[in-house]
Amino acid sequence: IEDAVSREALRVRMSVGLLDATTLGKILVKGPDAGRFLDMIYTNLMSSLRPGRCRYGLMCNENGFLIDDGVVARLDEDTFICHTTTGGADHVHAWMEEWLQCEWWGWNVYTANLTDQYAQIGIAGPDARKVIERMGGVDVSTEALPFMSWTRGTLAGEAASVYRISFSGELSFEVAVPASGGQRLWDAILEAGKGFQIEPYGTEALHVLRAEKGFIMIGDETDGTVTPQDLGLDWAVSKKKRDFIGKRAQERAFLTSPYRWKMVGLETADPKARLPSGSHATVSRKNSHGHPTAIGRITSSYHSPILDRTIALGLVERGPERLGETLEFSTTAGRVAARVVSPVFLDPEGKRLHA
Repeated sequence: IEDAVSREALRVRMSVGLLDATTLGKILVKGPDAGRFLDMIYTNLMSSLRPGRCRYGLMCNENGFLIDDGVVARLDEDTFICHTTTGGADHVHAWMEEWLQCEWWGWNVYTANLTDQYAQIGIAGPDARKVIERMGGVDVSTEALPFMSWTRGTLAGEAASVYRISFSGELSFEVAVPASGGQRLWDAILEAGKGFQIEPYGTEALHVLRAEKGFIMIGDETDGTVTPQDLGLDWAVSKKKRDFIGKRAQERAFLTSPYRWKMVGLETADPKARLPSGSHATVSRKNSHGHPTAIGRITSSYHSPILDRTIALGLVERGPERLGETLEFSTTAGRVAARVVSPVFLDPEGKRLHA
């Protein structure tokens, strides 16, 4: 299994891979008050998004804790499509409806869960653009389709929406077509990619790819007690908006404490040693139960084939202040030392993403 995951991840990094992203949630939000509504649902500003553009969004509950994330695309003045995590599609749609029906029932907004109506296929890697260009039907040049924008065209005989977004850190596109045309599109992409040794990759490889870039995964880096600020996502929390769900909660003293556990990268001294997810970093000072005090935990841990070493993401007390410091983690195999580093292990300048 690990060999397969490494092979798939390397194919994306070195050439091109395709991913079935159909299960990701796709929620239509439409109406004169749609922008106003999404400004309350997400931590960042969505009403300022121009048609044809996309924006990464974070969604918090009333207590200020992160519950979902995804890319929002503006289709026209009154219409948005909100992508959610796979497991969050139904929950997020119900969450939106609860606020619309119980709190903002006077707002002119309509929502619909379109997840099952569209197949969505990701094409990622240095040769991703070449594969789509070989298929024809849509201009995916940097000039026509810059990063975080979308366009319409025809691919494999299907009316397609092409989003230039990335969860791998590579040049990447996601193509959505009516569900009935999903298999036809998949086959056409594989055919067009033959000259580039295209290969499907799965979610395990995707986990490795996103961790190499320090991208979070809901349910891994979050557990119901984590805020965007804990994950270094302050840039996705608007300073301009008067309000959004969770804003006032995030201003509470314990959520602004300098001792919050915050996301960092971790590298073991032995590049082959892996820190199991859930492992805790402890220090000798005793807690109220007489045990060593935990000051952090591993949220994600993988072998990175492109870096030829293990990497991990974790939440650590005052994490960013500890860069360069070595911590010890308790594992079933004993204590393992790891150095605190940036969570972005690969291409921190984003050159691959913007190719």
